[in-house]
Amino acid sequence: MPLEQHFTCPLPNGVHARPASALEEVLRAFDSDVVLTNQRTSRTANSKSILSIVGADIRHADPVVFRISGPDETKAMAALTEFLHEKFPLCDQPLTTDAKPNGDLRLPPCLSHAGAVVHRGTPVVSGIARGQAVRIGKNNVDALPRNSVVDPKIEWRRLETALEKLVENYDARLARLDQGIEADLLKVHRSIARDVEFRRQLSEEIAKNQYPAAQAIASAEKHFSEMLSATDSELLRERALDVQDVCGQLLHDLYGAKAAKANTELVADSIVAAESLTPGQFLALDRNFLRGLVLGQASHTSHTVILARSFNIPTLADMENLAGLNAGEEVVVDADLGALVTRLTPAARKYYAREKQRIEARRARLQKLSAQPAATRDGHRLEVAANIATAAEAAPAFGAGAEGIGLFRTEMLFLDRTSPPDEAEQLAAYREVLAAANGRPVVFRTLDVGADKKPGYLNLPAEENPFLGCRAVRIYHEFESLFRKQIRALIRASEFGKLQVMIPFIATMDEARWVRQVIADEQKKCGAENIKFDGAMPVGAMIEVPSAAFTLEALSQEFDFFSVGSNDLLQYFMAADRMNSKLGGLYDPLQPAFLRLLKQIVDEAHARYTEVSLCGEMAGRARLIPLLAGLGFDKISASVPAIADLKAELAEVTLGGCQELVAQALRCTTAREVSERLDEFVSRRNPPLLEPELIILDSDAATKEEAIKQAADQLFILGRTENPREVEEAIWQRETSYSTGFGYGFAIPHCKNNSVQFNSMVLLKPRSPIAWNSLDGQPVRVMIMLAIRETNGDSAHMKVLARLARQVMDPHFRSQLEQETDPAKLCAILQQSFGSETPVMPQTQKS
Repeated sequence: MPLEQHFTCPLPNGVHARPASALEEVLRAFDSDVVLTNQRTSRTANSKSILSIVGADIRHADPVVFRISGPDETKAMAALTEFLHEKFPLCDQPLTTDAKPNGDLRLPPCLSHAGAVVHRGTPVVSGIARGQAVRIGKNNVDALPRNSVVDPKIEWRRLETALEKLVENYDARLARLDQGIEADLLKVHRSIARDVEFRRQLSEEIAKNQYPAAQAIASAEKHFSEMLSATDSELLRERALDVQDVCGQLLHDLYGAKAAKANTELVADSIVAAESLTPGQFLALDRNFLRGLVLGQASHTSHTVILARSFNIPTLADMENLAGLNAGEEVVVDADLGALVTRLTPAARKYYAREKQRIEARRARLQKLSAQPAATRDGHRLEVAANIATAAEAAPAFGAGAEGIGLFRTEMLFLDRTSPPDEAEQLAAYREVLAAANGRPVVFRTLDVGADKKPGYLNLPAEENPFLGCRAVRIYHEFESLFRKQIRALIRASEFGKLQVMIPFIATMDEARWVRQVIADEQKKCGAENIKFDGAMPVGAMIEVPSAAFTLEALSQEFDFFSVGSNDLLQYFMAADRMNSKLGGLYDPLQPAFLRLLKQIVDEAHARYTEVSLCGEMAGRARLIPLLAGLGFDKISASVPAIADLKAELAEVTLGGCQELVAQALRCTTAREVSERLDEFVSRRNPPLLEPELIILDSDAATKEEAIKQAADQLFILGRTENPREVEEAIWQRETSYSTGFGYGFAIPHCKNNSVQFNSMVLLKPRSPIAWNSLDGQPVRVMIMLAIRETNGDSAHMKVLARLARQVMDPHFRSQLEQETDPAKLCAILQQSFGSETPVMPQTQKS
């Protein structure tokens, strides 16, 4: 009688190609038949066929039953059970888009008046790119054989050989890749190429219909594409591209240039346009020249778009009438706005030159901040380090401003291989990181496997609750020789830099003492062998288990530093699985009880003169920097892309203000209250209304559209807004009702809008006077733009505007502003002119 396993799908996006590929990978090793049934739809599937699994249309929370029968059914059931409970919930991640729908496609005036042609599209990967248009067409199937074959068996053997070679090709490419979306994708395509249902379909087309291989492939592609397209899931419909990809590769391998798609070679900066683009086609493009994508059909869930996002390629979808796009024409993909811009005019080129300048200036400002030591405005240091997983990531991390490596995940050296790395291989990797660090500290976390990371060669048993089971330090006793080998490699590497060792998942003093004894033993052995090492090598512990948080007094006697692993500590403290989307309200680092726990950890560590840092998702959120500084952490460690924003946010606050915020947060009773206190804290920072960097002299703006855009862009560059286009639009809502050309050569465009984080004033002097439709007909020589937050109410907006208007009536004031060329002195003139009534540079409140 078949064995049965009942299961409820936990994946938010259901079972699409990547999870199905992982399931197929587990079950294909067994001889037994494994059939699954989606009890919602009653669809059945061969669990050794990725296409069959995907076709079952399994969605989040669907009940599924597996039935296993055959000679090794018991072993197959054990492997399936382990996979479903431990690995399957982690086979996918939320599919998000970093671009927003373009709504009504409101064009900025500079662009709408530029005379270029603007085509609407849906932005699926944000960014702006310019290049020559390159069209990619469909397979040239008409040129391929269509006549009946003489011997179907010979034709099938020819196709079967091509399939085997294709699988080998995928294997070879996978061997050269680290983990990531490209590797995941190749695994999906490999699964399709060896899929039993896919091969059965191909074989039957040849045997029954005497089709040549080309026609059999085309027929199979049509069959499975229609099957996937018939589902209600957009995600599954997108997977038809993966089938087309494998079929296209097969055709190419069998028929060469006859089946090739045209115009795929990129020789200059290019915008690639296609009705549909398979992931394989994307990967075949030269990314040295690929700048943007324009797709007729795609969504943010397609593998092509996911790849584009991983490589930061701006992408538009839902583009109609691509046939009208001229190959070789210079075009712009504006996936921030949601537009493809063609027939570029000088004005359009100037607009996008300004866009490039805006983005690069903001990046340069962040890079400048990231190059400086991380500190609050009043000089309190909070080291910002990086989390990395491979030696190759070290140099880019330091280039991005990391002051050290706060977490090197050594387990990545141990995964996706058939045997563990030996001492020499580990030593080489650790030395490479230390060389890149060039004297800066590097914290190496020892092997953290178990739970969701189980190297096959360790044969770790299946567990009911693997995240609460045998993982990290808890397996070191069982695999002591493996652990000692790693410790010895780390000890030897300590000669070459500021190496620190960190032990994960410490929960008891017994664990702590055993680990320290192993380290002492290995140091003694190295000494006896005359091997140089750092005898003062710091050893720390990760505080991820609540029991460790309440054992710090004793643990501080064994360890030199602590690092709070916020992800695990939060989920265990709140008893909320962080992978369960329904528990998002509980799995929130702003929960007051969790903040109190963090404060207790920091205070207790500092009372024993022990450094304490924070890593995990909480450390990478710039919004939370005031809380982390106020809690008293000595260091935070985050992903590399977050470093610049973390340093920039830290530079805006004072230690006293952060400590006051934490005191308020600890008195709160809900996470929402803490969030509100945090928002209030940010809004109270109250930087100067006008500062020297907000003064633009000798501007090349030739129109008021350009002047307003340049002023709004300056707010973005200085971090006063994340949405300069919204500020610009708010200005124009008033400008189209009445001209803000005040007269006397002055204009005062203004708005009240919460897109600005702080009340701001921008003073701009154009190189040549600008026509503004002023009251007295004079062109504008000085523009003063005001952007006031709505939350400040009408009074603040009107008070500043009225006072400024009165001052502009004064000839002496106008003369001073027109003649002065020093930004600092211009600020002083305005400050003096406003006096105490409405200070231009108000006293900054404690923050």
